This record gives sequence, structure tokens and C-alpha cells, in this order.
Amino acid sequence: MNVSRKTTLAVIVAMLLVAPVALAADPAAPPKLYHWVGADGKDHYGDTLPPEALTQARQEISKNSGMTIKQVDRTLTPEEQAAAQAKADADAKAAEVIEKAKQDDQVLMASYPTEADLKRAYDERLASLTETLKATRIGLESQQQGMSSQLVAASNLELSNKPVGAKLESSIKSTHALLVEQQASAMQQEAQVAKLLQESATTMEHYRSLQAAAAERNATPATTPPTPTPTPPKG
Repeated sequence: MNVSRKTTLAVIVAMLLVAPVALAADPAAPPKLYHWVGADGKDHYGDTLPPEALTQARQEISKNSGMTIKQVDRTLTPEEQAAAQAKADADAKAAEVIEKAKQDDQVLMASYPTEADLKRAYDERLASLTETLKATRIGLESQQQGMSSQLVAASNLELSNKPVGAKLESSIKSTHALLVEQQASAMQQEAQVAKLLQESATTMEHYRSLQAAAAERNATPATTPPTPTPTPPKG
């Protein structure tokens, strides 16, 4: 039967009426008492929980020892559950990012035993991109020269009051389209070179920090137990 600090006979009768739907105690479990704070802000104690207290924070107290044997938090609202789930998802994602970074560091150190090895790899990639960009610029310069020659030819025809032939006009249009395409390609390759240079500098700095941390770990002397002092024999 539920009992509060300021119970009345009417309250006790009402509690008896709702007892069939209250949280029943397990006959095999040790006898216990529930303690919760009701909607009125007052402390309540009882052998069972009324329906309105099922979602409230509560303590389960042993009747034998009077000690708290279990603490139950209140049931979260749907909004609080959604917020808790969002935080759990964010924490899991952050843990995945950290673990991925650790794995990437291990691969980096295993793939490039020395800083010279890492620098050589970046130099090779940079040289490849630079050669590609160089070829694109040469092609672009050639197309610009061809475009200029075609425009001069068309201009001379117009100055001579002669029509620009369909063939020349088509050639100018196709050369212009190719020129625009190669200009875009050159800009993209220049961006790739700049990005690789930045990546190289950042990775090299990170690699050095990993090497320094590894060297510090290796330099830390192992802790050895103290040598026991021999006990002199008793005379």
C-alpha cells in the first residue's frame, strides 16, 4: 500500500483502488520500497508504483536494510530521446573519424619509413602533374597562334571586300571551342598542382610530428622495479 508523508484516509482509499494496475512486486524478489517525487513536489513511498509514477525518477529501497538498491532515472520525453540519439550518433561518428585517422597514420608511417621516402613520392606526383600542365600549355599556345592566324586571314578577306568562306568560319569556331576547353583544362591542372603542394606541406609536417612522437616513446626508459635491500643475517 502506498504511503506519503501527508496521507489522508481518502488518499489511502484511492491508492487501494488503483493498486491492481500498479507495478506489482515480484514474489521471489527481496521486499523493497519505492521512493519517488510526485507531481505535487512531495516525497512518496510505497510498496508499489501507481501508473502516474512509472515514468518518474525513483529509488528502490530494501525493506530489510533500508539501503538504496537501485536508482531509476525518469523516462525521457520524445524530444529528449531524439536529442540523446543524435548525440550518440555524433559521438559514434567522431569515434569513427578518430579511428580512421589513426589507421591512416599507421599506413603513412608503414609506407614511408623515412621523410626522404615521403618527399620522393610527392616529388614524383608533382613532376607528373607539372609535365601534364606543361603539355597543356604548349597545346594552348599552339591553338592561340592558330586562332590568331585564322582571325587575321578572315580580317584580310573582309578588308578586301571578299566573303569569309564557310570552311574558314567553321575552322575558327572549332579552334575557339578547343581553345576554351584547353584553357579550362590548364586552370584545372594548375589548381591540382597548387592543391598537391599544399597537401605535401601539410602531410610532411604531420609526418614529422608522428616521427617525433614515436622517437619520444622509444626514448622513454622502461620502469624497473627497485632492487630489494638484502636483510643482514641475524647473529
